Amino acid sequence: MPTIVVVGAGVSGITCAYELAKRTKDNVITVVAKHMPGDYDIEYASPWAGANVLPMAVEKDSRWERRTWPKLEHLAKEVPEAGIHFQKSRVLRRDKDIVDGHCKGPLSDGLFDPNPWYKSLMPDFRELSANELPSGYQSGCEFTSVCINTMIYIPWLVGQCAKLGVVFKRATLKHISEAKKLSHTGKPADIIVNATGLLACKLGGVMDAKVRPARGQIVVVRNESGEPASQGTGTMMVTTSGNDDGEEQLTYVMQRAVGGGTILGGTYQKDNWDANPDHNIAVGIMKRAVEVMPELTGGKGIEGLDIIRHGVGLRPFRDGGVRLEKEKIDGTWVVHNYGHSGWGYQGSYGCAEGVVELVDEIVESKAKFSKLTTRPLLESTSSSTITSVFGANMADSSKKSPPIYAQAINLALDIANGRHFLSKLIPPALFLLDTLLCALVIWKVPYTEIDWKAYMEQISQYVSGERDYTKIYGGTGPLVYPAFHVYIYTALYYLTDHGKDIFLAQQLFAVLYLTTLSVVMLCYWQAKVPPYVFPLLILSKRLHSIFVLRCFNDCFAVLFFWLAILAFQRRKWQTGALLYTLGVGIKMTLLLALPAVGVVIFLGTASLAKSLELLVMMVAVQVLIGVPFLVGNTSGYLGRAFELSRQFFFKWTVNWRFMGEERFLSKEFALALLGLHILALGVFITTRWVKPSRKSITGLVKSILSGKAPFTRREEAEQVQRAVTPRYITTTILSANVLGLLFARSLHYQFYAYLAWSTPFLLWRSGVNPLVQYLLFFAQEWAWNVYPSTTTSSKVVVGVLAATVGLVWWGAREDWEPRGTSRAEKSVRAKR
Repeated sequence: MPTIVVVGAGVSGITCAYELAKRTKDNVITVVAKHMPGDYDIEYASPWAGANVLPMAVEKDSRWERRTWPKLEHLAKEVPEAGIHFQKSRVLRRDKDIVDGHCKGPLSDGLFDPNPWYKSLMPDFRELSANELPSGYQSGCEFTSVCINTMIYIPWLVGQCAKLGVVFKRATLKHISEAKKLSHTGKPADIIVNATGLLACKLGGVMDAKVRPARGQIVVVRNESGEPASQGTGTMMVTTSGNDDGEEQLTYVMQRAVGGGTILGGTYQKDNWDANPDHNIAVGIMKRAVEVMPELTGGKGIEGLDIIRHGVGLRPFRDGGVRLEKEKIDGTWVVHNYGHSGWGYQGSYGCAEGVVELVDEIVESKAKFSKLTTRPLLESTSSSTITSVFGANMADSSKKSPPIYAQAINLALDIANGRHFLSKLIPPALFLLDTLLCALVIWKVPYTEIDWKAYMEQISQYVSGERDYTKIYGGTGPLVYPAFHVYIYTALYYLTDHGKDIFLAQQLFAVLYLTTLSVVMLCYWQAKVPPYVFPLLILSKRLHSIFVLRCFNDCFAVLFFWLAILAFQRRKWQTGALLYTLGVGIKMTLLLALPAVGVVIFLGTASLAKSLELLVMMVAVQVLIGVPFLVGNTSGYLGRAFELSRQFFFKWTVNWRFMGEERFLSKEFALALLGLHILALGVFITTRWVKPSRKSITGLVKSILSGKAPFTRREEAEQVQRAVTPRYITTTILSANVLGLLFARSLHYQFYAYLAWSTPFLLWRSGVNPLVQYLLFFAQEWAWNVYPSTTTSSKVVVGVLAATVGLVWWGAREDWEPRGTSRAEKSVRAKR
């Protein structure tokens, strides 16, 4: 039962507490804050808000508002006691405020875009005709929104939390870590949620210099326009892109639900902490409101306004946008959710959903770590655990401080599992260590000639004008790699004095190795791989040999492979597809990952049309780079560069030597491997890779064959896209890669470049004990360093590949689960 303390009782903090309490009864939640609902203080923004829904984000950052709107819409329809009602909203634009499609004022994100993304989200959206626009405005739109009476809604939300067992406590914190001791249970908090808003710039342990106030001044009046707006409300909600009183001055009008009055606004004054209403500003606000909506006073001007009160609040503005992420502070996980500026209410449920996801990740990682440290370190008849190995002192730390060696072990475990600030230093430290190792290898280990000379001989023929692939040969045989290989090695040909400067070539390949390693580390970090896995990335003797002692073209293909994964992780689908196809243009081995790349793009874009567009682009790139050779001899180029029926020499095989040469060379063996590969791909696709779609493979295929979009509702598409996480992407593509290598007709030593950095990730995702992960990795490393391969080494190669595939299919199931699956369901599956 995780103990959670939410710091902050504004709309963001209380909504987080509400959603966490609804998530599971296991969450024990306390909300602590200096200011509570009912207080009015300049530091406490929520009571001063309008509040309404006017989508402000640009489309790529719109998740939080998209996910909040259905919740507020439901409350307005079904829960009148929440104090939310529907209201027609008009957004008015002046051409002079719009530059390159975006408003240049303080509300410069997506609200005033002439072609806004939210037109498909907000009900009844339409563009206004010219005769509907007030004087001075050139365009505008109208849609149904909601307005919130904050004096009713926040207490209602507190009541919902209380019903779910959430406890509220007043406290003034100087440091975020103090929250650990403030749970109403008396127990230390397992997780702290930081929803402190503007005070995040002052709170110790956070001290976010990007957070600053954006002062908002309003006037609350009794007047209503009397127009029959949506759902029986009175005043139309109006917002404008700008005015002539200055960029800090805003114009908006909205009517709060349940008799809350009409709000006239406003200002957006960054770095202004003044809590007192300014008379001159108030007059300007009222004048602008009456100009844009004269019916408020029936033509009487501002003298006809019946003022209830003036108000000033400070929006929690943050340079760079909202901070929604987790970090460890003084040994306790903190989930940050602050910096919402003026959209705290309209993004509240979406951001709370993000907080719940991060809390779930922390809880699940703790559960996994608990299993690792309480089960046997090695699967054997012994039941020794870490506690029993190091004595009762560690287990009974509540009675006395653990001994130094136990503290050292705990510290090491914290660092290794990413729970300590030093954890972040492990990847760069390993990178620096490997830089020295590469230099040492080049200095001390003799260069080994295998394919470099042949590459250069082939390139010299290309440079001399030969474009017929069937006529380009080197010492080890014909040119059998796609055109992008030719272009890369042409550059190397000139850089290394026609291939003669081997020492320079080795240095270039060392840089290539370190560049690729840095990309791999970034991919691992994006997928939240714990630091204890990272040492495996630099411990391969064979991999260093492939790069700096052999200079194989596989090294470039692997770089583009990992760059593509990194681009996909960052949802750069077009960039990722381009990088992937360029990698294929170096060596067609990367085609092994094509089925997974296709699935990732399809689910990541949630669009069949976009997926097909990217597929066409990838094919077009292959054609484009191959044009000089396709023109001269099309079949010769395709037959050599993408030959699928190549006969391999038994003497070079690393994987199937134990089968014997006769069986290895047989057509039946090749067909059996192909059949098994297709079968295994089918199993992974149907039972794992397409799971985030929440549809059966049959349903997806039917939709695709019929030409219909498989995800028809926007919410459904977004749900699928959210499930395509960096971890899902990496697990899916690497599992396809290793699956292809398992059933490859023959693997040569340079193919280890595709495997060495894939295995650690997949073994980690399989969930096996870290000692088992290391044992399997080093068994694989030993087998790939046996030269020439033997019956035993080839059995180990295939055995580790098969074990990796089987373990990741079984153990990494949660990576392919649709997001939002309940913990109870996961628990049931874990017991099966």
